[in-house]
Amino acid sequence: MSQPSIQELHRSQILKMLNLSTAGDQGWGGAQTFKVLVYDKFCQDVISPLLKVGGLRNQGVSINVGLTAERGPLPDVPAVYFVEPTEENVKRIAKDLSSGLYESMYINFASSVPKALLQDLAKGALESNGAQKVMGIFDRYVSFVSLSPTLFSLNLPNAYATIHSPTIGDQLIQQYIARIVDGLLSVLITMHAMPIIRCPADDPVAEMVARTLEERIRDMLRSGGATAAELFSGGSTRTLDASTTAGQRPLLCLLGRDADLVTMLNHTWTYQAMAHDILGLRLNKLTVPVDDGNGPAKSKSYDVDENDTFWSEHAGEPFPSLGPAVVSTIEEFNAKRESMMGPKDTPDDLTGGLASAFNAIPEMTEKKRSIDMHTNIATALLNEVKARELAKYYEMEDNFSSQSVGTSVAEVEKLFSEGELGTVLDKTRALMVLYLTKTSLAPAQLQSLLEGLEKIGGDGAPLKYLKHQANIRNMTAASIAASASHQHVSSSLTAASVVGSLFSRGEGLLTAGFNSIQNIMPSKKELVICQILQGLMDQTPGGITENYLYLDPKAPPGPEVPRIRAPFKKAIAFVVGGGNYAEMQAVQEWAQAKHRHVVYGSTDLVSPSQFVDELAHLGRSQP
Repeated sequence: MSQPSIQELHRSQILKMLNLSTAGDQGWGGAQTFKVLVYDKFCQDVISPLLKVGGLRNQGVSINVGLTAERGPLPDVPAVYFVEPTEENVKRIAKDLSSGLYESMYINFASSVPKALLQDLAKGALESNGAQKVMGIFDRYVSFVSLSPTLFSLNLPNAYATIHSPTIGDQLIQQYIARIVDGLLSVLITMHAMPIIRCPADDPVAEMVARTLEERIRDMLRSGGATAAELFSGGSTRTLDASTTAGQRPLLCLLGRDADLVTMLNHTWTYQAMAHDILGLRLNKLTVPVDDGNGPAKSKSYDVDENDTFWSEHAGEPFPSLGPAVVSTIEEFNAKRESMMGPKDTPDDLTGGLASAFNAIPEMTEKKRSIDMHTNIATALLNEVKARELAKYYEMEDNFSSQSVGTSVAEVEKLFSEGELGTVLDKTRALMVLYLTKTSLAPAQLQSLLEGLEKIGGDGAPLKYLKHQANIRNMTAASIAASASHQHVSSSLTAASVVGSLFSRGEGLLTAGFNSIQNIMPSKKELVICQILQGLMDQTPGGITENYLYLDPKAPPGPEVPRIRAPFKKAIAFVVGGGNYAEMQAVQEWAQAKHRHVVYGSTDLVSPSQFVDELAHLGRSQP
């Protein structure tokens, strides 16, 4: 029996929070009690990928509203508060108590609430004579966002720029590190995992996160005893002592973003990564322009997640295979529709066929909704690919590592010529990828390229920061690993009868569009993070992980910590400073090939344009 995923475990914790019965998540009546859900922005983002509005309604949530919104009194309704433990939030909760907005209040903090804030809340409740309305205060340890069964984010934007800012003080960096540790602690408790922590000794921020996390876990075990230990074991009767084998305990690999900057800047060529790069996919939501033939294109928003079969099957596939995949789905749909509407031999067959057709309408409607959605998303991507010649950019960057410096420089120089397609940002990214890939690039060559970029309106600040980083020259270029090529096929929807009214047009145009783009397939190159995971999970001596620290929060403190020697079967790979879908996909492909289970996470999922903005900010901040 497979273990529940991080997303399933995360959702179960939110459902438990919404259940007001004293029996916890076993009380059906508690879930069905009509209630108000009050959240701050961060916690709204936590819930968003886990429960849609219908899912909240099923849990008795009749109103869900932001903490800072103006709210009228509902004196006969209980309220569930779900917020971060901040001074502002505590003050607002105390104000709500004073205003007598709700019958009762269940106050849930996303992470552990500091003692000082708890005292402020108690003081506010007493002063407002509302203490009797507070039915409970809970540390939920759910301070992260689950986006798929193997992907999470701490939802902390601009992490790279914050961590590397030359103006940030020691106190602020410590507070930021504490916020990252809160999120990681939530992940570990949600997964019931007591990890072995590994991080590079030459990355001060990753090491600070690792050591702070280790100390937090030790403090919890020291002060909380068996109750705290159960948080990391899920209430299991087995003990997670230091001698527990690697097969039972996961590895937590912490690394800084500087380990591989190229992956954050590369043009992408897989469905999910392109949706992030081009369409701004965030929290499993994106918006695309849709042309319905009636005037200007209208914006349409979609939820894309693992519940959508097409998305779960094709999110990591190369873009050229997307068109044939959509067509194959349509053909499968058509076949099912024809079988429903085909000729019948007897009146009984006809009656049964009609009954079957009507019973299948909800399923067919949902299937067609998915087809329409992916057709519109693919069309929006295809339009950008053709308008900006993104296939050329992807192929160029993919070839940098295998061709000479002179050839690579000439290709980038050509981008700055008049009439060359692509945005200024596309060209900026190509130059930055060249700089990170070709460590032997001469200063005069780089200066000439930078001048060419500035002549077309480009900003040299991001590259200035990369030059400032002394260790950038040692970075290893990396490319996206991807699956094998698929053949192109051509088809379109035919006319329909009863169920045919559910359909929309446009798939034939999509197929023609895909046939017009290059069938470029990514080369097989292993990303840096996969090489690191290989070394750490296999416990390979030397190599790229030779200087990685070994921290075991369960082992007795001391200079010589007893080590687990067996290979690890499970791991959590976490990048401080931002990650992206291309890296996540590469990690999952590696894990599947090596028969390992790896959950990937980062401080935030950052698009290439957002990362360039962060680098530009840092470049302008340099003296």
